Amino acid sequence: MVFHHYASFSTFTTRFYQSGFVNLGTSLADDVQLSKNMNQIANKILGKLERILIPHLVQWEEYLQTKIRQYKHQQLKQQLKFCGSRVRFRREIRIDHPQNISLGSKTYIGQNVILDGRGGITIGDNTTIGFNVVILSANHDYQSNALPYEHNVYIHKPVVIGRNVWIGANVLIIPGVTIGDGAIIAAGTVVTGNVEPLAIVGNQPMRTIKYRDRQHYEQLASQSNQTSSVRCTHKSSRKSSS
Repeated sequence: MVFHHYASFSTFTTRFYQSGFVNLGTSLADDVQLSKNMNQIANKILGKLERILIPHLVQWEEYLQTKIRQYKHQQLKQQLKFCGSRVRFRREIRIDHPQNISLGSKTYIGQNVILDGRGGITIGDNTTIGFNVVILSANHDYQSNALPYEHNVYIHKPVVIGRNVWIGANVLIIPGVTIGDGAIIAAGTVVTGNVEPLAIVGNQPMRTIKYRDRQHYEQLASQSNQTSSVRCTHKSSRKSSS
């Protein structure tokens, strides 16, 4: 009799816990599914907000960046030794020691230009300077009392650029150079001496320096082609098997 009651109680307990765990498992599954559904809804809402807001945010960012650049340019112009009318700066430029730099009217300074005004720079009216141009007016003194040079000792030499000059992109002008009115400096030129008025100057044109080792090149090219062929074959076999 006791055993019978014990067996009945054991059966009841087992069924109770089994029923509870089943309900608990069902509840957890429902919670997981609900969480997935909520995440999907949240992602859809975020996606729509991004599609709506991001283009406007980009426009505002560009607008603010333009206004900030204009403010910085105006501040730079006020620091110059002289600044004519209708001087234009293109995007980001760098001007060191602006108190030693004079810019004539209708001068255009391109993007990423560097003007080092330690020795003085004068640029005439209606001159155009392309992007990435570097104009230096000071250099280290290699005859100073230290090797390779004394870091705080410079030789200052002013740079003078005339009116109506066109300086192409990536030009380097070293200290002490004078460029006459109406001259044109070709892109990539390193200007190491004075340029006469109306002169068109540039460094030597492109020339072949030497050739690569043909046998070595062809060996590397062949290995590269074989590797590419193996990769393509491997991808094709994957696709066919899938």
